[in-house]
Amino acid sequence: MNVEERYYVKKISSIIGKSSSYKNYLQYYDEYKSAFVFFVKNLGRIKEIYDCVPCGFCGRKFEFSDLDILSIKRQIKNEKIEKAFENFLKGVKKYDVRHNALLGPSAGEFPNSFWNKNVSFKICPLCAYLIIHHHKALTRLEDNSEIFINAPSFKVMWYLNKYLQTVYEKEKIATTKELLGMSIIEMALKVNVQLGKWNMMNIEIVTKSNGKVDFFSMPYEITVLLSNHEVASLLNDIGELKVLNLILNSDFIKVLELAERIFKIALKPEKERSEQDKKFISENIKLQKNIENLTSLSYKLFKLYAVIEEKAKKEAFV
Repeated sequence: MNVEERYYVKKISSIIGKSSSYKNYLQYYDEYKSAFVFFVKNLGRIKEIYDCVPCGFCGRKFEFSDLDILSIKRQIKNEKIEKAFENFLKGVKKYDVRHNALLGPSAGEFPNSFWNKNVSFKICPLCAYLIIHHHKALTRLEDNSEIFINAPSFKVMWYLNKYLQTVYEKEKIATTKELLGMSIIEMALKVNVQLGKWNMMNIEIVTKSNGKVDFFSMPYEITVLLSNHEVASLLNDIGELKVLNLILNSDFIKVLELAERIFKIALKPEKERSEQDKKFISENIKLQKNIENLTSLSYKLFKLYAVIEEKAKKEAFV
């Protein structure tokens, strides 16, 4: 793992004192930067230790054992960095402003104590790592808002956010509904992941903008449709946002109407098409491949509607 490249190339907003920026190692000194590298490289060593205090977030007892710490120090071979590593481990155990400026309390303590009547809130190394780097899971849009797809399954969540970033980089779509829909389509086409009913009912996109957090949940029936490989394949092949939005809005009959109108226009020689026909195509069809082959596009739309109708009649969107 190239820790230097992965964690230190981009600066992010400071939560340490008055410094203008920091780079994920919780303190602004070179020793802490080096200590953080050893923390990341050895994170796979953590294990549940019986007599360890449970993490306040995950409830597990993950920790570095004393033997692991000694082994890591042997890797370091530098007294200053060894000391910084010890201090770093002590620092990340108490959840505070260093982990998250918005949610974290003052350094090391919760004012007026906490639910367990203890001024400290212990977190495990894994949760500390995830909290410190939560920004890496967010996709930043052109308006500086940040979005994240949440799902009960970590595997599904990982894939959806991976494809969310890919879709946005390619399309620069502005609406979260379209981004969520296209991310589900990408996952349906590229990953052999079976979505259970619970996952489909609880997929949501989280938007963080100007200090506010909003949520959008896809209706269960639409999530099931987009997760179907045949539907996803047709929508991907068609490639028109107009059609995707008809599905997202459950306007299935309009898919049929669009197919019929395009087919009627396609039957006319190009010279005989009215200005109204040309305007309709211009307003509803954006991809050149579809404009050049309206008959093929109408066929795909008819097929998409037929597939949706078939699944609706069976009352089983699978």
